[in-house]
Amino acid sequence: MLRDAPKIYLLMFLFLALLSLLVIWYTDMFQRDDDTLQLNDAILSTSVSEVDQRSRLYEGSLLLSETFEPAMWERLVMIYNKGDTVQFDYMFDTEDEHFDNVENHTVSSPTYVIGGTGSDVPNEDHMAYMTGRPIQAIRVKVHEKGDRVGEWTYTSTIAVDAASKSNAE
Repeated sequence: MLRDAPKIYLLMFLFLALLSLLVIWYTDMFQRDDDTLQLNDAILSTSVSEVDQRSRLYEGSLLLSETFEPAMWERLVMIYNKGDTVQFDYMFDTEDEHFDNVENHTVSSPTYVIGGTGSDVPNEDHMAYMTGRPIQAIRVKVHEKGDRVGEWTYTSTIAVDAASKSNAE
């Protein structure tokens, strides 16, 4: 009976070690999910509030104002750490007959750095690549400083549901 005691203690230790690793993994995933939810919330609320008023002229079209990226940037600075990089991708609605200068590929913003200055942060004067065209989807990508796992740590995409577009045939 006494010769089985080390095996029992070893099994108990391995079980506790495994349980500890699972708790650490779960906590890390919970934190990443929380950051992703904050990113989703930031994109949704900013895209609703920073709409170009010309969108009212074109039923079912979403035109973002030049203040979208700076307003989104204010939220991102509160959520993420200094040194993290951010990039915005825009997919445009090529089927909207009101616009003829629409790219049929993804247009990306410059890569911005949280805590940066000058061209490292969004500026309203340099938003010609995303204004004046109907938005179909917006993707925001965040890469945490020091993260070597993938190209982007967090990616969030929202798509425009153009339910107000008329289906007149």
